[in-house]
Amino acid sequence: MNSSAFSEFEVSTNELRKSCDLQAAGVETSADFPPEARRLGQQRAIDAIRFGLQIRDDGHNVFVLGPTGSNRHGLAEELAKERAASESPPGDWCYVNNFADPERPHNLHFPPGRGRQFRKDMLDLIEDLRAAIPAAFESDDYRAQLKTVEEKTQKEVEAHAKSLEDRAEIENIAVLQTATGYVLAPVRDGKVIDEKVFSKRPAAERKAVRESIERLSEELQTHIEQIPKLQKRHRARVKALNRKVIEHAVGVSLTELMEKYDTLPAVVAYLDEVRTNIIENADDFQASESAPLPFLRRDASQLFSQYEVNLVVSHDEEDAAPVIFEPNPNYTNIVGKIEHRAEMGALFTDFRMIRPGALLTANGGYLILDMHRILSRPFAWEALKQALFAKKVRIESPGEAYGFVSTTTLQPEPIPLDVKVILIGERWLYHLLAIYDSEFSDLFKVAADLDDDLERSGENVEAYASLIATRIREKKLLPFGLDAMQKIVEQRARRADDSERLSMHMGSLEDLLTQSDFWARQHDAQTVAASDVAKAIDEMARRLGRMRSRTLDAIRRDTLLINTDGSCVGQVNGLSVTDLGDYRFGHPVRITATTRIGSGRVVDIEREVELGGPIHSKGVMILAATLSSRYARELPLSLHANIVFEQSYGGVEGDSASVAELCALLSSLADVPIRQNFAVTGSTNQLGRVQVIGGVNEKIEGFFDLCKERGLDGSHGVIIPHDNVKHLMLREDVVEAVEQGQFNVFAVKGVDEALSILTGVEAGQRDDTGEFPEDSVNGRVEQQLIHYAGLRRTFAESSKGDEKE
Repeated sequence: MNSSAFSEFEVSTNELRKSCDLQAAGVETSADFPPEARRLGQQRAIDAIRFGLQIRDDGHNVFVLGPTGSNRHGLAEELAKERAASESPPGDWCYVNNFADPERPHNLHFPPGRGRQFRKDMLDLIEDLRAAIPAAFESDDYRAQLKTVEEKTQKEVEAHAKSLEDRAEIENIAVLQTATGYVLAPVRDGKVIDEKVFSKRPAAERKAVRESIERLSEELQTHIEQIPKLQKRHRARVKALNRKVIEHAVGVSLTELMEKYDTLPAVVAYLDEVRTNIIENADDFQASESAPLPFLRRDASQLFSQYEVNLVVSHDEEDAAPVIFEPNPNYTNIVGKIEHRAEMGALFTDFRMIRPGALLTANGGYLILDMHRILSRPFAWEALKQALFAKKVRIESPGEAYGFVSTTTLQPEPIPLDVKVILIGERWLYHLLAIYDSEFSDLFKVAADLDDDLERSGENVEAYASLIATRIREKKLLPFGLDAMQKIVEQRARRADDSERLSMHMGSLEDLLTQSDFWARQHDAQTVAASDVAKAIDEMARRLGRMRSRTLDAIRRDTLLINTDGSCVGQVNGLSVTDLGDYRFGHPVRITATTRIGSGRVVDIEREVELGGPIHSKGVMILAATLSSRYARELPLSLHANIVFEQSYGGVEGDSASVAELCALLSSLADVPIRQNFAVTGSTNQLGRVQVIGGVNEKIEGFFDLCKERGLDGSHGVIIPHDNVKHLMLREDVVEAVEQGQFNVFAVKGVDEALSILTGVEAGQRDDTGEFPEDSVNGRVEQQLIHYAGLRRTFAESSKGDEKE
């Protein structure tokens, strides 16, 4: 039987590639297409994102599911900005010094824009104080008051000393001040007498003098003890004077600020603390300016820096709610950090070195994060969850948060958090988190699943073409001619592996547009033609096609044995696809099967040596079940079969070769050769129905390329599942070869149809008596299985007889 005998199974050329016709659009180039929204075909995901953005209940954060290149980030950011545009900006947040406990800075909240103004007002205040305070201490009024205080203290000291001296003079005792302190000495005729003269005085006189000195020494000690008290009283007077001067110097400026921010009680309270602190530390300001030696003077900037304001988040009144995307979501970039400065080999920090993270920057708005990147950064995921659960941001180092560090550092007051988080990631990541992270579902209750493709209806094709034209304009590419636009649409169907669908993978679309534009510019074209698009596709395949070329070269040199002519029992050409991520290609593989009498076991050699994956092993088991259910059902299955992918040195996965394996097995049982000018792909169920497989285009093209290299003669062809016809978007050279009768593509619904084409012999159907035609393939298979069952019974009876003897 020749190929024409199976014309009913042939796939027509118009089914091999569904061409695109944009003539009805009435345009000549992409520049003529109207702009199209970037949201084509993603309405379900759009509705989900909008729902998540609008609902304010706790935990309704959004997870956008979709593969890389699906424009998931662009869509999420666009919808978030659309929502944010209708919302008011959040307030400003500042950190200020906590004068009572500097290690725990306070936060202040302001209406939008007023935080920045407050920081400026405080800087202006500091500048005023740096001028006003020294001026106050250098004023004549202050010096006069200070002189008055000093004179008063001096008079008190002199009064105490005069009282003691008068008492001593009455008793002829002098009070002398030496380098080591005070000394009492006897006096005669107004002069102090020395020890030698004193020793010659009468004993009674000496005794009286000694008693007087002893008595006066007690009074002198009391006088000496009064001096520190007088000094302390003097310092208190000077301090009170300084406080009075400082209070007068800063009073006006601070009062004005307090009136300016009187609607913000927390700010007013802070300004009152500033006033109190400045007044209480008045001596520091005075000492800084008046120290006689430079090294004793304190830097005035250090004194005034404690009154500065650390503005961590600021917005303008005209702003919308913030939409922030953090490309590097590590712990500090999400939560924030406390910086340090090195001084004399030590690290120091203060409230001015607190830096916000993305959570604070996006507070009151929307934060977009890549889930895969978060999980790859230590501590980031747990920190994000903790902040969302607590509804506040606590800025601290990871070591402090997890108790790894015990050194003293800042503990800023947490800031309340009100943010909508949008995570972006792959579907498998979402489902794994939903299963294994018990907190994930409580925080991210809204899933927005992006569609991978779009129905290829007439309306959608025109809308898709408009989308392509919009991308061309956005990227400032050359206009694409109508033929180029049609070629692009066809390639998008090819990308979707379905002639009735269009891929929504925007990353690969933009790559194709950019590369097509490049090749057009190489020959100074004004518009991009279909040939430029084809060039871009071919060159991309060429760049990534090293492994494909090596595989074909190995077949050409008979390193890998593949026959494309003749026939052989138990041997069939299967089809395999190698997926390299950005590129995949198909190629034929030889599958062989051998059979003999046995106990009904079908051995999958790939599985035995652990090269076969679970799906492939399942396919072989289904194959065995198909065999036992179709033939000699009243007899035990009495064969032993071996099936193998020849020259397979890597893993084998998938069930798309189960039809080929079954046909090879039936060929071996029936002793009917299979024609090697055909290749077959498809999976089978237990009832012999041929089912859909993936990569059908690449598989057909892989066998076509080999046959074309060896010379097409019209006898070559590929057998595919009938349900895969709708997925066909073959290369134009393959379609042309089929159209010219040089190559064939057959679509079958059952294993019998595939078997008939491969062997050229009718597979055969059971008649009214339940028997297969004797000369059919199925009839020969059943006869062979009955023969095996008889032999097995004979061997079993013979074995029992030997045992009795």
